Amino acid sequence: MKLLFYLASVTLAFSASSVAAELTAEVPKGDPEFTAKAMSAAPADIGKDATITRIGDGFKLATIKPGTNGWTCAVGPDGVPWCADAAGLEWFKAISTKAEPPDKTGFIYMLAGDLGTSNHDPYATDKSHWVQTGPHVMIVGKAAHEMAASYPNSLDADPKHPYVMFPGTKYQHLMFPAGVAGHS
Repeated sequence: MKLLFYLASVTLAFSASSVAAELTAEVPKGDPEFTAKAMSAAPADIGKDATITRIGDGFKLATIKPGTNGWTCAVGPDGVPWCADAAGLEWFKAISTKAEPPDKTGFIYMLAGDLGTSNHDPYATDKSHWVQTGPHVMIVGKAAHEMAASYPNSLDADPKHPYVMFPGTKYQHLMFPAGVAGHS
């Protein structure tokens, strides 16, 4: 657990030069534009060697560029780019398909930020308890559940500080804001 906290702390201290200027809901049609947006989610040294993939119905993945470092970067249907390690990818598939999340700890970069979501329910269609988080990293899965009691669990979270997203649900995870060059 101490190692995980250390890794999260170190990760939050870096700057990334590959982050896109302003996040939009656009999902680029062309592969070069899609790849650039997907890679904007992670530090450049991770994004350049990551698998770049498009997400289809049922979380079916279509690889644009195979990677070599165990990370996968994509742009979600909402236009939000992310990069996940193998366990983070499993978690994304679970939440996207309403399946049981894996009993593993995963790590996800979202250094371009997000467009917001209702913090009380990952499938809410309203904007109740709406939280929009700027550049951040996420810890998902087993460690997130074990550590959740140590972080704010408010449905109306302050995204400028670490917090639990979707508290009390099987998809609860930890959100850590990240100071990234080019974002405030």
